[in-house]
Amino acid sequence: MQPTARAPRTSPHRTRPLAATAAVMALAALLTTGPAHAEPAASSMIDPATPAGVQPYGENGTKALVWSDEFDGTAIDTSKWSIREQNRGSHSGITWWYRAANVRTDGNGALAIDLRKNSTSEYSGGRIDSQGKHEFTHGSFEARIHTPYQTNGHLAAFWLQSANQGHVDGSARDGAEIDVFEGAHQADNYPVTVHYDGYGADHQSNTANVSAPGLHSTWYHTYKLEWTPTALKFFYDGTQVRTITDPNLISQVQEFPILSHEILAFADGDVQNAPLDANSTVYVDYIRVWQ
Repeated sequence: MQPTARAPRTSPHRTRPLAATAAVMALAALLTTGPAHAEPAASSMIDPATPAGVQPYGENGTKALVWSDEFDGTAIDTSKWSIREQNRGSHSGITWWYRAANVRTDGNGALAIDLRKNSTSEYSGGRIDSQGKHEFTHGSFEARIHTPYQTNGHLAAFWLQSANQGHVDGSARDGAEIDVFEGAHQADNYPVTVHYDGYGADHQSNTANVSAPGLHSTWYHTYKLEWTPTALKFFYDGTQVRTITDPNLISQVQEFPILSHEILAFADGDVQNAPLDANSTVYVDYIRVWQ
């Protein structure tokens, strides 16, 4: 059934209340630059609201939690995140933006990134990322996300990126864009993609669509990347859906997490048909990183 309002948090592992060429060109504008920052003390990197001893979904182990955000506050934690304000270009007669005004906490323990129609030919989503604040090499990266009920030219995305993604040697030696989740399809599947060698003429990518039962009919799903020096393993609700072992596709440098609501040409449907209500909003229950 189509949800009419955000559902309450329910999770068995929580104790408290591909792209086409046009997409590649759109992604090129995402890479921002900024000065490096000293890594803050570990105690400030873990949200006090994160359950003690929590492990990645479906795991019983002893991984060390190193960073988390439960989005329980009244505002986005800007010690962890930058909220982007950025013109993202145009396609099909529509100009679209990342707008900081679209990014909020919803008062019920989630990050919310709204979709707005700014004018007849302009729409906006939003993006937060931890570039220059919290960056990681290897680890388990997990987010619990609600994608819009009906994909209409806009999508939820959870991804990693390197600020240094310009090295061109046929590998991800100098970083990669790692798309853990892009809710681009109206069917119950989504693309998992690695982009490398920059976004220009030398750009390369490797993508695969993975099965995602209940993607649109169930409010929340959990997406995870396990990144080691020798593999990228991708999970949907605890099920491994893709593995990459080609060393040319595995980043060897620090990457920063990104949560975004995108308006992209390769997404199914037409953004002009999207309802501008709770069904068009991306919600993120939490994000956590273990090493």
